[in-house]
Amino acid sequence: MNRAYEISKKRIRLTQISCIIITLLFMIVFGNRYILQPYISFESKNKKDTILYEAVSTYANEGSFIDRNGTIISENNIVNTPENYSYAWLLGYYSVSYGNENKFGLRGSLKDYIYFLLDDDNNGADIHLTIDSRIQNYAYENILNNLEGSAIVLNNKTGEILAFASKSVIDYDANEATAILNSDIPNSQFRRGTYENDPPGSTFKVITSIAALEKAKEENLGEDFFYYYDNGSYIPEGDSFVITNYGNAMYGDIDLNEAMKYSVNCYFANLGIKVGKDRIIDVAERFMIGKDIEIPFLDTITSSLNAEDLSIADVAQLAFGQGKTEVTPFNLALIAEAIGNNGIMKKPYLVESIRYKNLPLYQANDSDLSKCASEDIILKLKEAMHEAAVGYGLNENYGMVYAKTGTAECADDRLHTYIMVTTDDFSFVISRNNGDASTELYGYAVSLLAYIQSLNINY
Repeated sequence: MNRAYEISKKRIRLTQISCIIITLLFMIVFGNRYILQPYISFESKNKKDTILYEAVSTYANEGSFIDRNGTIISENNIVNTPENYSYAWLLGYYSVSYGNENKFGLRGSLKDYIYFLLDDDNNGADIHLTIDSRIQNYAYENILNNLEGSAIVLNNKTGEILAFASKSVIDYDANEATAILNSDIPNSQFRRGTYENDPPGSTFKVITSIAALEKAKEENLGEDFFYYYDNGSYIPEGDSFVITNYGNAMYGDIDLNEAMKYSVNCYFANLGIKVGKDRIIDVAERFMIGKDIEIPFLDTITSSLNAEDLSIADVAQLAFGQGKTEVTPFNLALIAEAIGNNGIMKKPYLVESIRYKNLPLYQANDSDLSKCASEDIILKLKEAMHEAAVGYGLNENYGMVYAKTGTAECADDRLHTYIMVTTDDFSFVISRNNGDASTELYGYAVSLLAYIQSLNINY
């Protein structure tokens, strides 16, 4: 009896041990495949997400996207009209086709929240945005109606993105991702505003101006430092490269304010040489040119600052925004924001909060990105930029407005035009990819400024 009992006892123990070993092996294999590998391997994570999406896509309701005023942009997987076009390049898409993930924009970055975190009714988490749908829709329908480009509006005090409208070579309905996924038109699948890296054109003259104002302050230079006689052409000393003004114009005796107003290339080429490349590059880096800038859950924008082995002619070109330095329109919007905020650039953000069953999963906080320049320098720059703004039609009827245009001569013989505008409260940049001259953007800037001000938003 005792022997039979002991044998049975051993068999039970062996069975228990075998079950434990099998369970552990299963946990190791399962954990490695679906927990560890997706954590350390991008390919494994994609495979896991694909399996999850195919499992839930038939019954899950995408979490809602809601603007700063409580307007529902999308719910139950459908983007409302007219938001389905104006928001398309921000919301993007997340889908699985033939076992491959397709992800872009907020839907792609937030898939874990809006698709895979479901409540009892199979609804994903809600995403609350900083966007004002009124400005977003106005910018898309009225500013970008006939343009390929972008319109970006920022809150100077917080870094909130109030609008980010994009228009590509094709219209993109947010409810029909296959249209953009199947497009074979070159560069059609990129968001304007964060995708392009082109020379800043004359918008860079604000950087050169700040470098000059800082030099004058530090070295106690008089007003004559900023005087220049313009005869319509400028040849850097020791070089044969000839710089001319737009339209071969001549301006005679001018100072910084007049040079900014008329965007005189020769003036800024000469000023850049006097200031020196090191100062210009230092200021540019403070304004985040040549550095990566993250927009949480949306994108990381990049730019390049040509700072190595510059000849005298290279420095002259850099000073008025040509050469090899390249920026995105969003970077220009941040530069405008920093000027409007008296020299402080705020970290940009688009997602204000993420909520699941009214529980906060994420909450954005405004913070500084860079101390770009001192307030007294910015105030002097604003004087010059206000002169330019008035010349663009942004006169005192709109309060104190500061602006600068730019026309970039790109390597592919394409012109990229910009207008950057800032007030004490908000800033915006309108960018056109294939324009003829920045003067074409004056009317759009006046229209957008007037519309934003008509809303009487409390910043």
